[in-house]
Amino acid sequence: MSRNEVRRGARPAKCAAALAIILSGSLALTAPALAQRQIDDPNLSPMLFGPTTKDEREKLRQDQREQEEAALISAEQDRDANTLDDPKVRPLIFGEGYDENDPVAARVTLGEKDNNRGFFGALNFLIPEETNLSLGVGPIYKPDYFGSDDYEFNADPQVYVKFRNFVFLDDDGADFGIIGFSRFRAGPSIKIRGRRDQDDNPALAGLGDVGTTFEMGGFVATKFLDRFAFKAKARHAIKTGHHGTVVDGYLTALLFRAGPVSLAAGGQATWVDDNFADAYFSITPEQSANTGGRLGVYDVDSGFRDVGGSVNAYINIGDRWSLNPYATYQYVFRDYARSPIIADYGDRNQFTFGFHIMREFTFGGTGQ
Repeated sequence: MSRNEVRRGARPAKCAAALAIILSGSLALTAPALAQRQIDDPNLSPMLFGPTTKDEREKLRQDQREQEEAALISAEQDRDANTLDDPKVRPLIFGEGYDENDPVAARVTLGEKDNNRGFFGALNFLIPEETNLSLGVGPIYKPDYFGSDDYEFNADPQVYVKFRNFVFLDDDGADFGIIGFSRFRAGPSIKIRGRRDQDDNPALAGLGDVGTTFEMGGFVATKFLDRFAFKAKARHAIKTGHHGTVVDGYLTALLFRAGPVSLAAGGQATWVDDNFADAYFSITPEQSANTGGRLGVYDVDSGFRDVGGSVNAYINIGDRWSLNPYATYQYVFRDYARSPIIADYGDRNQFTFGFHIMREFTFGGTGQ
């Protein structure tokens, strides 16, 4: 294993950057005024004297309309169920075109037990919908720590769960879509970030371990133009590990789909705060002494840590099997790349290659 000589340079100027995710605009929720009023407004009949014959006839017509709308809503949910899923593990995130004039596409219902009575801006977990589970495994070839120039093969098990269009679980954590409209979701997000041991690589010897970190925060996601999906997550460490805050942004584009083959490309950027930067990139005087002076003292502040992109291919094999080869690239920004663990022992260009063989299971709805 070849190593560069320790570079001693002037301490770079500190930089401070912040990422603000502002989601503005309005959601246009359309529905026929009369039908919507009959469904959502309270019953104004004089209940003390019971319904009149006219009220009974109107009730029959209303029930028929509700049944027709329930059928439309069910069809719409099936069509749009996967529009915002993570493309790395769920290839068909871009469904058929969306009709902005559809009166029920933006409505959320309370389900059959409540006669499909609807309301706007409801909680997604109330939607009666099927659950999807995808299991897979495959090899992954990646650096042995972020910023390293030493690569290794590992087995990479993959689990994906989408529960009732509300819980989305994958290798980037779990998102809970409490707030949801036709093209927008938002809610809490959690992730468990694995530990970095000083024994992972000789370059880290003397720095100590960065423990497993439980991160909690929130996410927003949206889809537009039927070919693009955007997701942003902001999460903060709870007690253990790096004690910092991480903000990730992702933009995914469907390049093409031809029969069983789909190809998507994405871009991402990551911002970290001072605590996260200190845990993974700064070197204190004590840590420098523990390395025998091999690693010089270094301090880095909050800022954009890296930017990168990915390419993902999806090949459906039969009804429920798929092959997912992928490649990612991350470019580490200057202040972080100048940390001795990267400048002297690593590489600011980070690559990952791998593939998964996936098997999908569906529970509830029409799945088996």
